[in-house]
Amino acid sequence: MVSVPWHAPLAILLHLADATKTPVFERLDPPRRAAVVMALLAFTLIGLFLVAAVMIGARWVRRLARHNRGPTTQNTNSENRQLRAALEPILPEGDTGETTIAKKSSNDTIAGP
Repeated sequence: MVSVPWHAPLAILLHLADATKTPVFERLDPPRRAAVVMALLAFTLIGLFLVAAVMIGARWVRRLARHNRGPTTQNTNSENRQLRAALEPILPEGDTGETTIAKKSSNDTIAGP
């Protein structure tokens, strides 16, 4: 088995790169060169457009999040009473005034009124 040093492929590539002094871009014919330049310009403009669209969308979402919509009208009082009745077995006693951990548990599953 022949052992090849790790830098041999790199040396070959450097030699080949040095052998062709003119860049690939300059070796293209003028119409193809113009097409390459236009494609690169199009990619750049599309990228800038996408960045601008994300920035504008983020600003719009922040504005929507900042808007105060007031109390919800979807939950009626009867729905609130049904929810409180369903949660009664696990709610803490009394008005705590802050977030607490309910230490009650039940193995029963209640579905519906």
